[in-house]
Amino acid sequence: MARHQARMKLGTALVGEPPWRSMPHGVVVYAEKDASDGKWYHWEEWELLGYQNLDYWVEYDHDTRKVTLYWPETVPETIDPEKLRTGQEITATVDGRKQKLRVGEVGAGTIRTLEGSFTYDLQKGQTVAYAELHGDDFVLSVEKFDARVLDVYRGTVLDAKAQKQHFGKVVAPRQWRAPVVGLIVATLLAFSFAGACSPDSRTDCTPRSLATAPPAGSTVVSEDQNQICYRRPVTGIGGLGK
Repeated sequence: MARHQARMKLGTALVGEPPWRSMPHGVVVYAEKDASDGKWYHWEEWELLGYQNLDYWVEYDHDTRKVTLYWPETVPETIDPEKLRTGQEITATVDGRKQKLRVGEVGAGTIRTLEGSFTYDLQKGQTVAYAELHGDDFVLSVEKFDARVLDVYRGTVLDAKAQKQHFGKVVAPRQWRAPVVGLIVATLLAFSFAGACSPDSRTDCTPRSLATAPPAGSTVVSEDQNQICYRRPVTGIGGLGK
């Protein structure tokens, strides 16, 4: 079962730089099957009550790992995502003027899990149609929850710096980077090599077929059906290292 992954908690305030302060009060995880490859893709949407009581949504895509902030946008035209197709161009009034918008993506997500409370009547298993519209320097998301609810939001992708500005921290899940993993592995190997080369661990392992007597001054370290292992003492004449 797909679960939410973003580093946010319901009921725990997110305090960023003024005036950004918001409270997550609902999270829903969507799934959609791609007809081209037959794979299921997931994303999650957090509903936040922001300053001035505005209704914000934060989307985290489980595949692209992008964090997108959405806020309400007023568009007088009725845009039905179920009647749009990818690549289509439409005209809508945004920022008080007519603008051409290109349909970048259309689809329908199915609600897999949901927690908390929402300003919408959402149910597990419900299908929500959506469309992503691209302007010259902005993106609109249109979501159709049912025949009565059709909402438009303006979105912007947040990098790590912007996430800290808005929420006081990076909300995208932490990712192990290859250099860090490589450094850990190299450190473990270095310790193992150092232990193997220390004087206390020096051993002479002689096959049983060749062992007639243990080397002088040695002690048995281990013995099995194939060989006897002896530890040869480290000795010197005239001082250390001689």
